[in-house]
Amino acid sequence: MAIKRPSKSLGTRVRKTVTSPGLRHVDLKMPQQMVPGNLYVGWLCKSKACGTVIAVALPPDDPKNATADSDDQLCAVKCPHCGNEDLYHWNARREHAYAPKNAGT
Repeated sequence: MAIKRPSKSLGTRVRKTVTSPGLRHVDLKMPQQMVPGNLYVGWLCKSKACGTVIAVALPPDDPKNATADSDDQLCAVKCPHCGNEDLYHWNARREHAYAPKNAGT
């Protein structure tokens, strides 16, 4: 005699991946595009060993970009100097003077 089982699976449910809607794509300036001593808008690298400026390549002024700046989104940014990837708040950008890591040598 066969055992009757329900047609639906009683196992664990399949977990759906949830993406964060707040992540923003950011274009960065490479170290070759930056001049020591100039001011750049961006963040300081959170890596204590690095700490150099991560400069944002600002797009031309566009009315669409003005509305996007009103909310504070997170950006997953990879430092072009040390390769450390971290989250940065978009509204936490400031002007920083660029000084290359190997300026002392």
